[in-house]
Amino acid sequence: MADDESDTKWASENIPSRRQPTDSRPVQFAEEKHIRELISLGAPLPGILNELCTAIDVQIGNVVSLVWLPDEMDSHLYTSAQSAMQMGLSIFSSVCILSREEALLGTLEIYGCDPRRPTPDEYQLIVRVVNLAAVALQRHKDSEDFERFARQARNSIGLSPPEKPPFIN
Repeated sequence: MADDESDTKWASENIPSRRQPTDSRPVQFAEEKHIRELISLGAPLPGILNELCTAIDVQIGNVVSLVWLPDEMDSHLYTSAQSAMQMGLSIFSSVCILSREEALLGTLEIYGCDPRRPTPDEYQLIVRVVNLAAVALQRHKDSEDFERFARQARNSIGLSPPEKPPFIN
């Protein structure tokens, strides 16, 4: 769990240009422990991101959130914003999710029923969700990078991929 905490601390320290709310008491994010467990167990990324969005939607109320990955953003972000406006929703928050190297991992978009800005407590919740999303996305990227490297290493020395053991009953 210490690794999760250091990743979350890293993510919160590396969100650029974020003003900190003046209220210093911690805001409780209801599903944070469950989502941390999903990340540490290596749950599928779409499930983790869905849990994050659902949790913040429920906790803030009257909002709809989504996480866009960089390869999806060009084609879907503009369409999503247009659709939201046509349905009477307005942008509530839009925050980039950055890697350790400050590369774009994704964007958290939140649309609200009422045209307003997040309160300081809601802002803290959004930052916590962005931190958890950054950890999940970074771990997913690291895992993909490792698999790609291992595959290249096997191919370069002429090894075939390991076979799965036969089913034993």
